[in-house]
Parts: sequence; C-alpha cells; structure tokens
Amino acid sequence: MTEQEKKILSYAKRTMAAQRNPYGSVEKVFPLAVDSLAADAETRYLGIKNTAAIPMEALSRLSQAGFALHTVDRMSFGGRAVDMGLRNPLTGRPMTGSSSGTAVNVFLHFNDLGLGTDGGGSVLAPAMSLNLYGFISPLFCTNEMKKKEKRSTDGISFFPSLGLIAREFAVLKKGIEALLEPGPETAEGLSPRVYRLKADGLYDGEIRLGPAVDGRAGRRELLRFMAEVLPECDWLISEEGPVDVEGLGDSVFGHFDPNTARMQQKAGKGFLRVVNMAGASALCIPGKALGCGELWICRSEAGAVRRMLGSVAGVGEYRDEMTEWYFGNLDQYLEGGALTPQ
Repeated sequence: MTEQEKKILSYAKRTMAAQRNPYGSVEKVFPLAVDSLAADAETRYLGIKNTAAIPMEALSRLSQAGFALHTVDRMSFGGRAVDMGLRNPLTGRPMTGSSSGTAVNVFLHFNDLGLGTDGGGSVLAPAMSLNLYGFISPLFCTNEMKKKEKRSTDGISFFPSLGLIAREFAVLKKGIEALLEPGPETAEGLSPRVYRLKADGLYDGEIRLGPAVDGRAGRRELLRFMAEVLPECDWLISEEGPVDVEGLGDSVFGHFDPNTARMQQKAGKGFLRVVNMAGASALCIPGKALGCGELWICRSEAGAVRRMLGSVAGVGEYRDEMTEWYFGNLDQYLEGGALTPQ
C-alpha cells in the first residue's frame, strides 16, 4: 500500500468515526471530502462551527489552500461560554464554548483544522481547554464580520472575529495565511519588544514595568489595560488556565452569588475573554498542564501578526503522548461488540 493509499484509508476512517459521532460533537458529515485527497495529497480536513456568522468567503479561501470541508460542528446554544449539552472528552465536565464541537472534532482527529467565531473567548477558550492551538483576528473577512454586531452578557458591544483551531502549529499557520490579507512586513533584524505578565508584575525581559494585572478581573478593567499596553509592545504574553478544569467559566452561572462568582473565576479564563473585544489578534499555545497555555496578543496589523507567528518556532511544540495515542486511535470508534463479525 502506497503512502497516499494509507492516507486515504486513514481519512476514510475519520469520516466513519465522525458519522458514528461518539461524543455528540458533529452536526453533519460530508463523506465525499475524501475525494479531495485523490486530487491533492496535501489535502487536510476542515470542520466549521454551525453558525451563519461564518462567511462563504472564508470557506472559499480555506478550500483553495487545500482544506476540504468535512464536518459541520456543534456549537453551544445561544453562544454560551460553556456547552451544557456537550462534554469535554478529557474532564467529563461541560465543554467550553461556544465553538465547542469544533474544538472537540479537531481534538478527536476527525479534522485537522477547525473554523469558528470568537466574541469573548469562543475560539481561544475551547482550544486551550483541550490543549490545542488557537488563533483569532479581526483581519479575517473584516467587511463581512463587521455586519454582525453583538452584545456580551456584561453589556459590551462587539463584532465577532473568525478563529482557527488545530493540533499542529504548521496546520494552524497554513490556515491563517489563507485568511490573512497581504500586508507590509515589520522591520527585519530588530528584536521584538515582548511584554510578559507574571504573578508579581508586567515585565519587558527582566525589567519590571509595573504591577501585576489579575486576569480574573472584569472585562472592562482588562480592556483598559490592553489599550494602554499593546501600543507599547510587539506582543503581550499572558499565562492562562486551567480552562474549565476547576471551575465553570460562564457568566450566566457566575452572576448569582459570591460562591458562583468564585467558581467562575476558578475557570482560568483571563485575557482570552477580551482579545476580540479589544480589536486585537491572539494565538494560544498549549502547555503541558491540562487546559493551560500561553496567550500571545498583538495589534491587528498583518505585519505584526506575521512577526509574532514567526517567533513561535523558538517555543517548541509539545504534544501529549497519552492523548495522541488514545484519541488518535480511530479504530476505537469503529470497533463493534462481541457478536459483531470482524
């Protein structure tokens, strides 16, 4: 069997597994996506959030870049920050939303890339909850997305951004380049100015610039901080998580009383809640701990985004062997019972 034949078989198993839908994360499957592999060996599978907010322009660009539409993915009802009808495959707790099924279907190896929308963390948070890469930017299909103004549960008006989720950074970057408009590059040869938030303050390298900012603070406070800081640096790094492991990061749940508010804060959702509302672009890089990682935030300029992405190579790519071995085994979704002929 040739390598291409092996790949086609593997991707056919992805389709059969998605059709079986073991976690309830798939709304629709397009089985003929496998035909794309016969025409182009570099084809990858794409899943999209089940929302009318995703423009056809985005699907067209990703298709031209070699991503074949494979699934339509479940989203949390009403765009809620947690999906009460879908479980996180790792924790068994309610899955982080609202691009909940899109993240799960990438995590389960049904798709290589997921396309969702992010208003207040709806792509970045589910990606981080499953230790996946995620990226959002208002530079994607800007004219179309500016027609879709919304309002958050805490009264902030915003326009959603398109976002991408992937297990591998190279796949994520390919999707970003397909959606990112051409733009001027930043100056070469100059060291980027990177600010990092630590427990005891905001740092530029080893220089402490000011006091720490609590990522659990209200959105308005975080937005004020970002408005002050982002113009001064090339990108800002915040450590986030564990997302929805120890708490429930949902304002509908958290607004009731001090106890539910504390449980909401324990959900580990920090600046990822406000990146889109600030008009910024951001990349989440998964860490080793469950639901944890770094959030890299930059101004929404094509050159600034590309410069930030170009620095990821120096970070190294961590992939958990246990979850890759277990959830990447597509045969487990297809095996029958004791009386099923083999």
